[in-house]
Amino acid sequence: MKAITQEITEELLAVMDMYQRIARQLIDQLILETDQPDRTAILAGAYHLLINADVIHGEEELTGNWYFDVHGEHCMFKNTETGQTLEVFLGSPADVGNMDPYFFYNFIKTTPELAYLTSYFENPFKDMLDFFERMEAQHVLIHVHGVAYRKMICLLAI
Repeated sequence: MKAITQEITEELLAVMDMYQRIARQLIDQLILETDQPDRTAILAGAYHLLINADVIHGEEELTGNWYFDVHGEHCMFKNTETGQTLEVFLGSPADVGNMDPYFFYNFIKTTPELAYLTSYFENPFKDMLDFFERMEAQHVLIHVHGVAYRKMICLLAI
């Protein structure tokens, strides 16, 4: 892994906020734009009940060209125009903000204006996990479970 300066660290932390914000927006779209059979429970926070339901407006994708695939405890969103990809944790509303090191790396790699940041991570999973663990030691991230982490403070103006 290349040395990560304080400036790059701050940039990566801002990107985490962006990731979490987009993840929440996409989950909201998934709930509102698909015919979810357990909508009432999902709206009450039971995100683990989300399924690959039909899009209400008859299209294959959510508004904004977002393809989605609910699988297990995640939902993969991919923008069919830009290629930007987010893998979002399901379970509860709080879980949506969780980040896996490789999924976060993939988000950076598939976001054209951020792709240059991948040069800091020669081994995508291991190096990003090392970065996450360093941020946990500094009380910026919290370890949720497995290799899932969550940023403690989300900056809203990004």
